[in-house]
Amino acid sequence: MENTIHSDTPDLHASLIAAHHYRLNALLHGDLDALRKVVGEDMIYVSSFGKAHTRADVFAAFQAGTMKIERMQSYDISTRIYGGVGILIYQADTKMTNGDDVVKGITKSTTVYEMRNDNWLMISQHQSPVTAE
Repeated sequence: MENTIHSDTPDLHASLIAAHHYRLNALLHGDLDALRKVVGEDMIYVSSFGKAHTRADVFAAFQAGTMKIERMQSYDISTRIYGGVGILIYQADTKMTNGDDVVKGITKSTTVYEMRNDNWLMISQHQSPVTAE
């Protein structure tokens, strides 16, 4: 795939956040066709339980009905863009299941996107639970 390097502009940050919201909406609706548009084939997702999943793992879990996302509302979103790489750091009020793993509450995520063929594709994500102090 061709990587395109863009200058760091407000529009680029807005497009990164738009891709993020598009991905969350696809997850909430279990829309794998939409998800394919914003998740790279080489994606690695590390869950709040420290388990690593590939894109194929995530898609298979959705198809099998073992992964369900009932709520994922993100807020406190910050963006950083370095050439063709965009990083989102945010919190989310989340309710999801993946097999026996259940996440309910606030999570903190670092999500990495790469600009490929003028589209942001998520290539990595790490989630951690936020505990009250």
